[in-house]
Amino acid sequence: MNFIKRGLLGITRKKGKSLILLAVIFILGNLISGAISIQQATDNVESTIKERLGTAASIELDYEALEAMDDSEMNDFEISNIDIALIKQIGELSYVKYYDYSMSTHLGSESIESYQGEEMEEEEIIWEGPSMDFMLKGINYAPVIDFEEQKGKLVDGRVFTTDEVENGSAVAIISNKLAEKNNLHVGDTFTLNNEVYEYSESSGEEELIASRDVVLEIIGLFEPKSAKEDKGESSSSGMIDFMDIDYQNTVYVPNEVVSSEDRYRWEEYAKVDDSFAIMLEEEEDLDYYQPTFFLNNQDDTEAFKEEVSPLLPELYIVVNASDQYENIAAPIESMSTISGYVLLVAVIATVLIIGLVVLLFLRDRKRELGIYLSLGERRSRVVGQILIEVMIIGLIGITLSLFSGNFLAQGVSDTMLQADHDQFQEDTIYFNDFDIDLTTDDVLESYQVKLDANYIIMFYVVGLLTILVSTVIPLTYIVRLNPKKIMM
Repeated sequence: MNFIKRGLLGITRKKGKSLILLAVIFILGNLISGAISIQQATDNVESTIKERLGTAASIELDYEALEAMDDSEMNDFEISNIDIALIKQIGELSYVKYYDYSMSTHLGSESIESYQGEEMEEEEIIWEGPSMDFMLKGINYAPVIDFEEQKGKLVDGRVFTTDEVENGSAVAIISNKLAEKNNLHVGDTFTLNNEVYEYSESSGEEELIASRDVVLEIIGLFEPKSAKEDKGESSSSGMIDFMDIDYQNTVYVPNEVVSSEDRYRWEEYAKVDDSFAIMLEEEEDLDYYQPTFFLNNQDDTEAFKEEVSPLLPELYIVVNASDQYENIAAPIESMSTISGYVLLVAVIATVLIIGLVVLLFLRDRKRELGIYLSLGERRSRVVGQILIEVMIIGLIGITLSLFSGNFLAQGVSDTMLQADHDQFQEDTIYFNDFDIDLTTDDVLESYQVKLDANYIIMFYVVGLLTILVSTVIPLTYIVRLNPKKIMM
């Protein structure tokens, strides 16, 4: 009789043992299926969150290395600024889509009022001391990178021209809400105040020592892209509103406008502080620019970092937006780690348990196998018969566990995520250096256990290979059988 037909008959003839093997494979298959489902889901979260974090990269001081220095090293070390020539050199690399470098400073105003949020409009706010509500954000990239990256969008007017940026023209783009609050329109001018204060030890207060007006022409109005849309009310809304208010009071201007106001402040303060005056004379360039590079895609981040790092001054490092993933996805990372351990344990347990079950069944069938061999059947065909029996039962078992394991993974995931959600506060918000805000809800909502093609292929490959290995090991028993001894 053909060994394939014998294998099929062996499954139906010994129904009890076949059902036992099916049950064992089904139970172990659920563990493998669940672990793979969670692994696939966590991988999807990583790609989704990193895509949302974007391709931004920046250059920053390595503060951890700086803190690790002892006093003598700290005294000998002189921190150097990133100069514009280096920023432009890096910006010309093939990985970079576009880039900008920015200065910023805060100014006040006596002629216009800052935006304080919808809830604060009717409340009277009493502020004592100098008010610096408006942030002048310098730009070198005329189309404005924040608009290119959808942090805000231009709703009226235009962006800067290259000539305006290079010449430091007194033009500005402000938020639409700030304009509405002060009845300002494109083409209007408004005045900010650059005030210089000195702390007075006699009065214990900041005293005004110099000031000048900064008159800017409005060339455009922008609206921030809402940080949270359709999220409902949450306790985190207060923090989100604060960040929105801060951005609503941002005034985009060419870098040279910010630099000019900073220089004025330093020069005026140097007139009343001799030590500061000496430092100002010794420093060749006090302008500090924060560079931001946007790469072509996520795959370029490591190559960009490797190429840029040797060009940087000592203690400067490349920071990518996607580096923040580990900080914001702790619940998902813990699940990924656990599921990895579960998958490893499940595979080892499957190999051992199914191997023992098959070995016990082979010992019970020792006489049957001996008869096949004594009749001249080749050992390879006997091994093939057993493999057919086990693999068919295994295929049925893992097919059943494919769906139940996926369902089990969903239930386990929900429980674990809820526990982690309660541990990290519900209203936790993570802000990174690139003004991208995420909540724990954002991370958890991107986690979905799905029955897709990748999961099915991965599960069948792992499941069938595991069953094959667990079957091949005890089949060495058949190879060692001596039919003469069995038949005696």
